[in-house]
Amino acid sequence: MIHHLSDSKIVTQNPKKVRIANIESELDGLWSQFNENISGGETVMRACMSNIIIYCDTPAEAKVISQELMAIVDAHPARVLLLVGKGKPKKETLEGFVSIYYTTVADGLQVCGERIDVVATSETAGRLPSVARSQLIGDLPTALWWASRQTPPDAGDVFFELAELADQIIYDNMGWINPIKGVATMTRWVASQQDEQVVYNLAWRRAAIWRKLVSQVLDPCVAPEALSSLRLIEIDHGPHALAISWLLVGWLAGQLKWKPIEGKALTDSEMIWRFQNGNQIIKVVARRLPKGEPLLYRLLFDWKHPEHQGRTCLKRLDSERISIEETHTAGASRVFSAQTPKRSSLVSAQLAHRERDKILEKALQVSNTMADLFHK
Repeated sequence: MIHHLSDSKIVTQNPKKVRIANIESELDGLWSQFNENISGGETVMRACMSNIIIYCDTPAEAKVISQELMAIVDAHPARVLLLVGKGKPKKETLEGFVSIYYTTVADGLQVCGERIDVVATSETAGRLPSVARSQLIGDLPTALWWASRQTPPDAGDVFFELAELADQIIYDNMGWINPIKGVATMTRWVASQQDEQVVYNLAWRRAAIWRKLVSQVLDPCVAPEALSSLRLIEIDHGPHALAISWLLVGWLAGQLKWKPIEGKALTDSEMIWRFQNGNQIIKVVARRLPKGEPLLYRLLFDWKHPEHQGRTCLKRLDSERISIEETHTAGASRVFSAQTPKRSSLVSAQLAHRERDKILEKALQVSNTMADLFHK
């Protein structure tokens, strides 16, 4: 059966269950059958820009990823290995599935790719890295997308062995069960890589529009006294978005050379940090809203100047707009287009980048210091 996926030009077939040892030969068989079925003398081009290894915990997570995957490979054709670490194979301890996908390009050729799914139980998940290693296409870059809710280093050997196969590691700390511990663990591991791999946090791209707007409204040309007199930052975020808030604060502190001096959780939904900037103490309050999407909803910057008090508030109005209200400028609030990005677009955009982001890594270092304050 062939499926035309919504919002995508990609066409895919139902996955075929195969023995792990026969994955490659079964894929060859699918390609041969596909070539025979092509009519009109069209040429089939087997396109692969890279290997993409995806690790998730459950079949439910794999189902969500499957819906996102087609948008990713539409922009970045690849051999995809989707690994499920806590599945429930029906017969064997490991189950394998293969499928192919294709799309029509402008000159009528069919550009195709391939996908391999491997489902393991919790007891046999340790075998997944060896299966992945045997299915990689040589001489192509390999990316690991860690889509599990487990903090990568805390997952143990499965993560470390998969990471050894990859040139690039993509992770997402949205939804981590213990974000404070997770931030500390992951940032220490990233720092230990010493330029060996590209490591990227999807929260960094999610916060891109906020970083851009903050840079503009706090620019000394716009608000000359803001950075030198800043005393309070308030952040309101939705459930599971603490990590985005944390990284945003880490970026701001890292770029402006603020020194973290205190951090504590006031309640389950509110925490504060204090930073030193020369003789100035800056208080940062992050609050989790009781409901909503895992997004940033409000950023407030408050500063005190001998002549007047300044305040700037950035607020998300809906999934496509952010407003800015400034007390130090005349006129009504301004509204900017700021569409909430899909996870698939974040991943596909990152696959095209092969260099480490030093600004992100600086933000992660400060984030790690902020996490250490909670243990003092």
